[in-house]
Amino acid sequence: MRFGIIGNPLKHSISPRLFNEIFKMMNLNFVYDPFELPAEDLEVFINSLRQSDIAGINVTIPFKERVCDFLDWLELPASRIKAVNTIYKANGKLCGYNTDYYGFSESIKEFKDRIKNVLIFGGGGAARAVLYSISQLNYQKVFLVERSAKKREKLQKDFGYIQNLEIKEWKEDYILEILRGVDFVVNTTPLGMEGVSNFFPLRPTYSLKNKVFVDLIYKPELTPFLKIGQTLGAEIKNGSQMLIFQAIKSLEIWTGLKTEFKDWQKIYNSIYKLTDKS
Repeated sequence: MRFGIIGNPLKHSISPRLFNEIFKMMNLNFVYDPFELPAEDLEVFINSLRQSDIAGINVTIPFKERVCDFLDWLELPASRIKAVNTIYKANGKLCGYNTDYYGFSESIKEFKDRIKNVLIFGGGGAARAVLYSISQLNYQKVFLVERSAKKREKLQKDFGYIQNLEIKEWKEDYILEILRGVDFVVNTTPLGMEGVSNFFPLRPTYSLKNKVFVDLIYKPELTPFLKIGQTLGAEIKNGSQMLIFQAIKSLEIWTGLKTEFKDWQKIYNSIYKLTDKS
């Protein structure tokens, strides 16, 4: 069986190595390939899946929202989130799932009972999965900041059902004011990702003790966003566990196979060490 990932850029993604090593460990005759696409080729590529030998595809930046328009069916979370990161081909039909939501929910279980007031940076496909995940918890208030007015408007429309959600323009004064009163802070943007930037535009001058900073980026392990949190006393967590949990769920959707987190973690750690040396 053949699987893969689409996005642009893909040089940051370790998914191909992660999946291929899992297949090797399990003695499966599967392969997982990267497909870096220009934006104008997305529809043609998705339509070509119907006749291809590819059984499943992961979707990453910047296609998670756009890809929904070209699929035949969306599972419930994906239809509410309006973003897809996993496509499964069944009987010639392309079915869209959101395993980011699952991956994020599983990765933050240790903080679940402490999440009351939340600040989310970014309004793309990953932010949508985080929003949906938070909406399932016993939260009190969610603040989301996004630079694009178009994205803010669409988020308001799509997530209007979430109570106590405030979506605002990304402005430093507003963010620093909100940050004081929240306990859970999530970066869903690519800011700080290797090859994208080495900076995160946040400059608090007060303690962040008793707050949790979560970055969906997994490489580098300690992102600029997490460094800010750590330096000022926050607990921090990167996106490596989310990556693994969403991969586990993707493989289960495609094949029905149940795999162990510890096996994926072992492979992830070995890949990371190899990557650091390269």
